[in-house]
Amino acid sequence: MELYEEEAEHLGPEFDTTRHACRTAILTSPALHHLAHYSSGVFDFGVDVLGDPPPPPGALPGGTRREELKRLGRHLTFQVAALDRSLQEARTGRLIRVVLHTEEGALFCDSVVPTQHVVGLVLDHAGAGPLLGHPAVDEADRAVAGLATRLRAELSLGSLNPGGWETADRAAALPAESDVEPHVSVGEGALTPCLSAVRARDLHVVAHVVDGEVRAMVDCLGDPSLAPFFKQVTVEARQRFYQGFVPELGALATKLNRAVAPVVGGRLVRLVLDVEMGAVYYYRQRAGEYLVGVTIDQSRVGPAESRMSALSAELTPPGP
Repeated sequence: MELYEEEAEHLGPEFDTTRHACRTAILTSPALHHLAHYSSGVFDFGVDVLGDPPPPPGALPGGTRREELKRLGRHLTFQVAALDRSLQEARTGRLIRVVLHTEEGALFCDSVVPTQHVVGLVLDHAGAGPLLGHPAVDEADRAVAGLATRLRAELSLGSLNPGGWETADRAAALPAESDVEPHVSVGEGALTPCLSAVRARDLHVVAHVVDGEVRAMVDCLGDPSLAPFFKQVTVEARQRFYQGFVPELGALATKLNRAVAPVVGGRLVRLVLDVEMGAVYYYRQRAGEYLVGVTIDQSRVGPAESRMSALSAELTPPGP
């Protein structure tokens, strides 16, 4: 499909290499349908293979899909900035990657530096695979993460390892897990499967929320093998943060769903907030019910989400 490019009036030659990198990313990643670059929430340029006709000469901005995507990208970058401020309390670093996965597509927002983001889109994947490891979503996610890393290299900055993929195959083994029992904050609901899912090797916090109430919440943040991750914050302080953040995720997901669903399609079923030290995962189970998982080790972002995906499947009722 033919590549369509659009740029803002303020764009100058300083963006040439960035535009080339985005163009290359979308041409070499068939799963990606749209890529855009934003600076401080302002649209800089976009490239896509949506197949939509270009606007006629002199046309005023209207309700085209590209205009909707630009508005959604601006909204998302502002939401990311607000979320970044909220997550700072956990002392796990900046928010570097957000995945908004709906029933019909997925949107990605990856940080280059705090004021620069790339937003990518994959459409029309419904029924083609599972949430985690879905071929098109996974390919597009990796492509956007790789693009963010290349754009950081232009600034002589190292990789933030979004998604944890760069180290997934060579992450150093943690010391053998001890017999330390997981900490139970709330012991109702799906406590037993949550206890089975949490472990110091990768998935460090698991929670089950129903109708705004945390029914079960367990963590292994106090495991001795995780001590190096607590040089700036105590175990108890981080536990308190997640105890407060977990019930707020439902309202956040609802807010994001309202923004994303009209453009991407379908309900928001998976949300990933990838920070410099790990990630927070949201998995929708049914109306008013969701699971939350946390890892604080960036090299374990992938394995931790695999455990979250397995837990979600275990707790999802069979279809008709």
